[in-house]
Amino acid sequence: MIVAITRPPADDRKRHISSLSPIVAAILLSLNSTLVLAEETFNTAFIHGDASAVNALTSVDNILPGSYPFDIFLNGQQVDHRSVEFRKVAADKPVQLCLSSEQYREYGIRLDAAQDEKTDCVDLASQITGAQVTYDAGIQKVDISVPQIFLIPMAQGSIPTRVYDDGINAGFINYNFSATRNRNHAGGLNGASNYYYLSTNSGVNLGRWRLRNDASWQKQPNGGNRWKPFASWLETDIAPLRSRLQVGQRSTSNQVFDSFQFRGVQLASIPEMLPDSLRGYAPVVHGVARTNARIEVRQNGYTVYSTNVAPGPFALSDIYPSTSSGNLVVTVFEADGSKQSFSVPFSSVPNMLREGIWDYSLTAGKYQNGSSSWQPRFIQGTLSHGMKYDITPYGGVLLADHYRSAVLGMGKSLGNFGAVSFDSAWSDTDLSNGDNKQGNSFRLLYAKSLNEMGTEFRIAGYRYSTSGYYDFNDMVSERANYENGRYRNEYHDNADGGDGIPDWANPQHKYYYTGRYNNKRQRVDMTISQNIGPVSLYTTLSNQSYWGSEQRERTLQAGVNGMVGKISYGVFLQDSRSNYGDKDRSIALNLSMPFSAFGGNQLNTNLNLSHSRQSGDSVSSGVSGTLLDDNRLNYGLQTGHSRAGGETSSLNSGYMGSMGNIDMGYAWSGNYQQSSLNLAGGALAHSGGITLSQPLQNTIVLVQAKNAQGVRLENQAGVAINRAGYAVMNSAMPYRHNRVALRTEDIGAGLDIPMAVKDIVPTQGAISRVTFETRSGQSLLIHLQSAEGNLPTIGAAVFNADGGNVGTVGTNGSTYVSGISSNERLQVKWGEGAAQRCWITLPTIQASTKAGYQELSLTCRPK
Repeated sequence: MIVAITRPPADDRKRHISSLSPIVAAILLSLNSTLVLAEETFNTAFIHGDASAVNALTSVDNILPGSYPFDIFLNGQQVDHRSVEFRKVAADKPVQLCLSSEQYREYGIRLDAAQDEKTDCVDLASQITGAQVTYDAGIQKVDISVPQIFLIPMAQGSIPTRVYDDGINAGFINYNFSATRNRNHAGGLNGASNYYYLSTNSGVNLGRWRLRNDASWQKQPNGGNRWKPFASWLETDIAPLRSRLQVGQRSTSNQVFDSFQFRGVQLASIPEMLPDSLRGYAPVVHGVARTNARIEVRQNGYTVYSTNVAPGPFALSDIYPSTSSGNLVVTVFEADGSKQSFSVPFSSVPNMLREGIWDYSLTAGKYQNGSSSWQPRFIQGTLSHGMKYDITPYGGVLLADHYRSAVLGMGKSLGNFGAVSFDSAWSDTDLSNGDNKQGNSFRLLYAKSLNEMGTEFRIAGYRYSTSGYYDFNDMVSERANYENGRYRNEYHDNADGGDGIPDWANPQHKYYYTGRYNNKRQRVDMTISQNIGPVSLYTTLSNQSYWGSEQRERTLQAGVNGMVGKISYGVFLQDSRSNYGDKDRSIALNLSMPFSAFGGNQLNTNLNLSHSRQSGDSVSSGVSGTLLDDNRLNYGLQTGHSRAGGETSSLNSGYMGSMGNIDMGYAWSGNYQQSSLNLAGGALAHSGGITLSQPLQNTIVLVQAKNAQGVRLENQAGVAINRAGYAVMNSAMPYRHNRVALRTEDIGAGLDIPMAVKDIVPTQGAISRVTFETRSGQSLLIHLQSAEGNLPTIGAAVFNADGGNVGTVGTNGSTYVSGISSNERLQVKWGEGAAQRCWITLPTIQASTKAGYQELSLTCRPK
């Protein structure tokens, strides 16, 4: 192999080399011109290794026998993390990486059935033509390469459960605090009122178990304080069953029955554990290949799937479409250069599953929604199964105090005609007045994509055919609102203004009474979207009527968004009415244009025009922008006029920091002044102390990098390693590979981080920990020779007093070491014998604030 190494420009050489591994740096710095190597003469993997790897670079056996933790990759996809044994199988052969035939089969590799199952050190290359097993000890990684034909078919994107990380034992609290001070001048009043609100989400992780609590506190003028815990639960994943067990206050899904909150226990399948290629619904694509062929599947002009197949029939069941509808264009590229294409119509509705996939839930407990005074006991079970012929039957049963219900339905792909699901529900309800009501309802879901026209059409129709049908929420509400033979109906009057007071602090609740409970009669939801070049249009309609009432709830929305040059625009229309007669119509126009100012920082100007039947006309304009790296600081200034508030202006700013976010605002007009403050963040308690963070999401990663204060995380604005050596990545995707990386440009003088990127697959709710090895101290390029004037052995390792490997000898005695300090004594070792080591005593080293290294010449002397 020919490797060409070009020397960087002189001004940048030290900065670039300081980020390289020591032996590579030593070799490069020993060269005065471009070097061409005839072959690889040693493995650079053990630059940051330990004492057992001293002789690794000077012989073909580049790792000593023993067991070491490694990440296992198969064709580029991580399949395991385990302790791997390296064994000397013969005196004249190099050390061999040992995996058993059973382990290879666990990774989905086909081995000859005659292969002895007891063989714990299989030479894979001799068993499978074209297979290769390599390793990189520096990053503890094993790469297994196997031709596709020798692999057991697995869905694309599959991640073995054995690489899941359940995280560490830790606790956290997440908070969001807002404060508002409102001074109203209307009518000659100058009184000030303060409003406070705090919401928290806290939890403790112990192994695979997660304990969570959600609560809130609010203080209103003349209303006192109120602390309200509203949800507590315990949960754990059961990975072999692709399920989760939850105990406490949670919500059911809405796939079969309407969703509701409960206090109890639930065991349910978890779609997120499936690879993306098996989530939702997609058709099985069938075809025939004449030769070894490559299959490519495109949707809406994008390639969404590609694989290789052997000659003969094929069936692709793990295609992951980019949208829930739109024809799949399949192209078969034959080995002889010919190709054939065909189209597979594709549409889906939410309750459809892929062939062979099961979804289920089993829930028992008490109904609880935080406001209802009646909490009936219940048990509910649901089941769905994807079958052949693009069919998904589903159903469920719900039994509760004074209530029984069942649902049975089926989803079906109709090819060119879209996708549809239809179900029928039956209920038997005991009413508060002693009557018993029975009834049926029917639900229709339909979706169709007119792909050539860029149109998406989706309709969900619910028709309650008899007045005796009650869903579970209706039944609970009927009993909770029954008062002395009449039903109390609560609503919010939008006509009463709050004068800048937050809704939660000024609820305009009103009531009216009826002799009959208005259970739902009919509901229709419809969505249509259309793309025409850079312009997108959409329309949504929701209409619901009730038994015993001529009123109905209706919301119609329509909008268009697009761009003309650099100007983006949006038009929004809405017509709404409530079942108690409140009506409104409104239209809004928004314009925005970016431009650069203040040293290249981008600003945005905006103009907003709106008209509402209730609120009248309003107009506002303003400017907004960001400052600092990572856009951590944002600001905005807005001014305008409205019928209700008159002339109004506002100023807002926000900052994202490692320890949380802060937002401040001030608004004023002739009638009022309002100032606001919002604080959001989290605190994570772990074995290393307490780390403050930005607002935490469900699954998080604790990043540890000692002595790396100020080094930021990639793709995490405002987050950097703190003084204690920790930072928090506040959001991670469960059951997926997550890249955790430090920004190498922040690594300054006196700090070496050998590997600044790592990968982790956390489970739902895990607090995973990723630790980066760091070395503090100076970096030196030592031109080394022995006391006799000889050059030390290439590949010899350099150790500090603690036994840590700090460098390796390169060519011509050039030795790059990092993480060392003045007057330190280092050992150079190239074997186990007393004559195979020597010592270096470092002089006083002047500290440098610049990234890079210092050069000096030293002699390595016998002890």
